[in-house]
Amino acid sequence: MGDEELEQARQKKLEAKQAQEQLKATLRMALDEQAYDRLMNVSVANSELYLTAARNILMAFKRMGRKLTDAEALAMLRAIREQSETKTTITFHKK
Repeated sequence: MGDEELEQARQKKLEAKQAQEQLKATLRMALDEQAYDRLMNVSVANSELYLTAARNILMAFKRMGRKLTDAEALAMLRAIREQSETKTTITFHKK
């Protein structure tokens, strides 16, 4: 890789980090302390669930005009998980 490609990669990484920090700051305003800590744990374990939940939490915060509690955030996480979870069934056919 050339110097220009390295610089572009470094710039993209920096922009992604800044966007992540901005998201965290916004979530800190939208959630109480326990709910924020729970969501940060989710971000480590399941980034897809975290991003979906963050989007939903920010919409709910805007709509409600107050911080969401841990119970509300947990209910939202469970609802998202149920929607995205696929049910696996095993069927046995006897000959």
